[in-house]
Amino acid sequence: MTQATDGPLIAIDARLIGYAAGIAQYARLLTDALSELQGPERYLILRGRHTRQQRVGGRRVFTPPHNRLERWSLPLELMARPPWPTLLHSVDHVAPAWRKWRSVVTLHDLAFLLYPATHTAQSRAYYAACGESVRQAERVIAVSQRTASDAVRLLGVDPARMRVVPEAAAPGYAPRDEGAFQSTATRLSLDHRPYALFVGTLEPRKNVPVLLEAFVQVRRQLDAQLLVVGGRGWLDEPIFAAHARSGLGGAVRFLGTLDQDDLAALYSRAGVFVLPSVYEGFGLPVLEAMACGAPVVCSNAGPLPEVAGDAALLLPPEDAGKWAQVIVSVLADARQADGLRQKGFARAATFSWERAALATREVYREALLA
Repeated sequence: MTQATDGPLIAIDARLIGYAAGIAQYARLLTDALSELQGPERYLILRGRHTRQQRVGGRRVFTPPHNRLERWSLPLELMARPPWPTLLHSVDHVAPAWRKWRSVVTLHDLAFLLYPATHTAQSRAYYAACGESVRQAERVIAVSQRTASDAVRLLGVDPARMRVVPEAAAPGYAPRDEGAFQSTATRLSLDHRPYALFVGTLEPRKNVPVLLEAFVQVRRQLDAQLLVVGGRGWLDEPIFAAHARSGLGGAVRFLGTLDQDDLAALYSRAGVFVLPSVYEGFGLPVLEAMACGAPVVCSNAGPLPEVAGDAALLLPPEDAGKWAQVIVSVLADARQADGLRQKGFARAATFSWERAALATREVYREALLA
């Protein structure tokens, strides 16, 4: 893409790219989609030490993400090296403490306020600056209506400055053929039993212990596996303790973080995708699973109902017995699973990063005129 040379310079704080986190994926997919748009805007992608060059112009900065001094050091870095941005998009809740530019901040969730026990003291201290950041920004983006409502209620954000811009599955998430699945299965040493699939960082709000409790009951009726995909997060020790207590042993596989090809292959052959989170900012794995053809069962908490629509079965997050009943039903009933699969394809298609980029660019334009 050839960028304009005289339009506003919009800096996007993408320092999290290179870290295994959902917000890093948001930054990467958004910057890629913005790079495809035609318009007067110029983009400057702020890259950290682990960030590879993106499609649009980048600048490496030394301030690491989630550093306790970043609200002061990052603007110093930007001011020390012209050209200065016209607007800075802070994609992870917190913006610099001082600035010479317009500000847009993205909110993904407010779990640090709603469920403080699910965060470490260090994490809560970092996100404590979120309230000041969003109250001072010209515009605030929330990835779901639920997050927007929480921000107005808990952080005092002016609703007139709030915009909801949903995320989407990455373009590469689509059904994979049997050959691709067999390649992944061989590499991961999977057997031929049907499986339920969970995807998410292992942290308390993902509610994995309840899923393990439910799977104990599932195993009494079906010889099925539970595949758990995701990197280790904070306060994840109770998850592994719950697995040890459950006696499930090898019926549960913790596969760690997988690349997109392997993950798409697992989504494509999953008997059911399960996400029992007590809270999400958006719930991107729901759309990834739907785009690949997995029947989806997720909790009815947070924004998951607005993301899933009528294309998933929604359950109370703490009712292990109900989760077991529905997992067995979907795994055993091919007609029900296929109905969910077809609804999922249609639902996932209503979200795209092109639409997200267009809506985000409109937020930038509003902020520049505010």
